[in-house]
Amino acid sequence: MKKFLISFLLMVAVFCLAVRAESGSKPDGSGTMGNEAAFSSLDVKVFPNPVLNKQFTLELSNRYLQEIRITNIVGMQVYYRKFTAPVTKYQVFLDQLPDGIYLLKVSSSENLAKTVKLLVRSGK
Repeated sequence: MKKFLISFLLMVAVFCLAVRAESGSKPDGSGTMGNEAAFSSLDVKVFPNPVLNKQFTLELSNRYLQEIRITNIVGMQVYYRKFTAPVTKYQVFLDQLPDGIYLLKVSSSENLAKTVKLLVRSGK
């Protein structure tokens, strides 16, 4: 029974690594998320990160912003902004957000997306 259980766990681990390798995700967490296979053509700059004083600037150098979503670590959306006019640079104000770690998902007008970890601090 022990041999069977160990074999089963080993197969599950190998399967998980194979799925992770196919999706482009890396064990260190630096891989892509969702439908972001073409994210290399989406050049997103977020500064400063860590975010100080609850504001940061987001810039796309080769595309137009379509939407910005910020979710907390639990997956709850805490910020959303959709753009109708061509915008490549935008300043985000997070006055109501508590300090913490968030996920920033940026979508372009060509439906390319990139997700970036965002650390928000008061700067006090």
